[in-house]
Amino acid sequence: MRKNSYSKKTNVLVSAAIISAATLVSTNVFAAGAVGFQAWTAGNNLFAGSSISAANSGLKSAYADNPGLNYSAWAHTGDWFVFQNHSLVDVTLTVSGDSGFVPGVTVWATGGSVFDGGTTGFGGELSLAGFGTPHSLNATGAMGDAGTLWMANGQGGNVLETLGYAVSGPSHAAGTTGWGESIVTGANDVSLTNTFENGVSGSVGANTAELVFNDLAAGWYAVYIGGTDHASAGGVYDLTVSAVPEPETYAMLLAGLGLVGWRMKKQHKALNKAAA
Repeated sequence: MRKNSYSKKTNVLVSAAIISAATLVSTNVFAAGAVGFQAWTAGNNLFAGSSISAANSGLKSAYADNPGLNYSAWAHTGDWFVFQNHSLVDVTLTVSGDSGFVPGVTVWATGGSVFDGGTTGFGGELSLAGFGTPHSLNATGAMGDAGTLWMANGQGGNVLETLGYAVSGPSHAAGTTGWGESIVTGANDVSLTNTFENGVSGSVGANTAELVFNDLAAGWYAVYIGGTDHASAGGVYDLTVSAVPEPETYAMLLAGLGLVGWRMKKQHKALNKAAA
């Protein structure tokens, strides 16, 4: 696991404070690219039978459990990734942290285009803790819920649907959070349609969070990762996204290989007969 420096996160916090101050002065700053994206180890294109990965450091409560934000997420202190899935496959996304990092992760679908980063303070969205988006965001709700409009298609961004999230830290009831969202420990399917997948499952551990997408459609996806335990220290983590073809795809492949082998064997026999 790569040991990234925390100096980058400190710089992000300083920048976020400046952005937040500007947002509170003018809550209708319609600027594209409210959040930026982290780099993958070797590209962000996911193909059947392959995997992509990244490594980074995470703050203790960027995703959830920060009492100063009424336990909601803080976009500028967590990590954003985007990837393109190229075929209909089962996909597993795993975040594995060291002993100080208690991860949370959400995956959204943006379809045919990459996530544009959303809009700062879209429509004057303001959380119960007094912070505008995306300084504070709803990382667990469906698109259209309070705290998501800054990134929603036709509103402040181009996200089409929230698919699922996993939280390894404590749960928080809707009445206690910044946007009225529920934050539930474990893996959670929050998709409203089967447009992009046919079910979301997964699991969490003390320092791991995993989401499994059945039949994930080809297209672009956005990922947000951060810590979910304010009492923890934070730390480094590895992110892995793996695509496994459906069993019937393997069956078709094996059948195709068998047909090719049969034809080659038949041709070989024909050549031997002609030579004789």
